[in-house]
Amino acid sequence: MKEIIKDVYLVGSSGCEVYLVDTNSEDGLVLIDCGMNFSMIKDISKKGLDPKKIFHCIITHCHIDHIAACSNLKEFNPKIRFYAHELDAEAIENKGYDQKTAAEWYGTKYKPIKLEKKFSKEVEILRLGNYEFKCYHSPGHTPGSISILLEIHNKRVLFGQDIHGPFYESFGSNLNNYQTSMQKLLDLEPDILCEGHFGIIKPAEEVKKYIQNYMRINRP
Repeated sequence: MKEIIKDVYLVGSSGCEVYLVDTNSEDGLVLIDCGMNFSMIKDISKKGLDPKKIFHCIITHCHIDHIAACSNLKEFNPKIRFYAHELDAEAIENKGYDQKTAAEWYGTKYKPIKLEKKFSKEVEILRLGNYEFKCYHSPGHTPGSISILLEIHNKRVLFGQDIHGPFYESFGSNLNNYQTSMQKLLDLEPDILCEGHFGIIKPAEEVKKYIQNYMRINRP
């Protein structure tokens, strides 16, 4: 586990990069995605954090490399609440969406979980502890992809999972929507990007270059 900035951590990589925020409050710990390996999440205890205090998980999209461990986490801690966009919710909450969740790619099955809240607006805010998790609908990779902005310690941290893609019809990908979404993220002027498979990108100028590069690569 690696500290990115005070209270924000990269838990590790298990299918995808999993990030954690400590709210230092009764709201406990917040995960951004779960990855595929629950044991990795439990390892946060080695850094002095209690996995039993993971009370919230914001799911950026419905792919199994980001959500497979959610059911394990729910069994471990029944108090946890999950959040995702309504356009990806059906695949997250139900069986039989092996193409949409990309479970077929991994030769596995997904065990569904129920969502506490389904986002429907362009921007929705979760207030947890002293922090505001601003959840931006950023479709392209999937219809219900979201990105989360956290303004913390005078920095703008963007959790932008799978900004790089890939894009497939079976995912419901849309490159026109992707271009619009990426411009929306650029307009947020993030200082740090926590990406889904390529880790931590900073400072702000490098974040800008990273996003613009994939916009060039993934034109309609």
